[in-house]
Amino acid sequence: MTTTPLLHDDVLADATDCQTAFEAGNLTLRGVAQNGTVDFGDDSSEWANDNECDDMRFEGPGMTTTPLLFEDIMTDATDCQTAFNAGLLALAGSGDVEMPDDIIVKGVNFGNDLGEWSNDGECDDPRFVGAGMTTTPLLQDDVLRDATDCSTAFQAGNLTLRGVAKDGTVDFGDDSGEWANDGECDDMRFEGPGMTTTALLFDDIMTDATDCQTAFDAGNLMLVGQ
Repeated sequence: MTTTPLLHDDVLADATDCQTAFEAGNLTLRGVAQNGTVDFGDDSSEWANDNECDDMRFEGPGMTTTPLLFEDIMTDATDCQTAFNAGLLALAGSGDVEMPDDIIVKGVNFGNDLGEWSNDGECDDPRFVGAGMTTTPLLQDDVLRDATDCSTAFQAGNLTLRGVAKDGTVDFGDDSGEWANDGECDDMRFEGPGMTTTALLFDDIMTDATDCQTAFDAGNLMLVGQ
């Protein structure tokens, strides 16, 4: 490892250095012994004991859908160990847990039905707008987690992707986001090499216009699922 301070921006963004050291036996995944034994840490995280794992070392249906933070590594032990023991989590990239297939309709990725409010006849995914939406507050937790409700309303013409007209015209919004004009798109409606590698927030939808439109026009972004 480097001796300089570790930054969230470098998560998943220093592959060659880390892979080389890992294969040489000079690195292990934080809190994971070479025999695969996992140290889950403690419950000192702000989000501990909410029945969702926030530790970015893991993946699977037992994970939170909110942004994953470096600070939550090894600080959400009870949630993560419970889900791990139930077969709902595995170490990220291990392929040891089966993820539910995403529902994709007309090029739009609706995700899965693992949200608390799925299958209630109302779309709770804040990426969408229209008559098929719930009237309750929209939560970051429901992004990509209410697939059946949202895809059904979408196909009935009662939803559109926020800021995207039915003809595909994109409204990029404005530059009011905290991370606007930093050369990286932070709007979770998009995917591609022009995206930031930091956590994506609901608050950044349509508030990082210049960064996203520049990357989109250059062919480095597209709408998620298309």
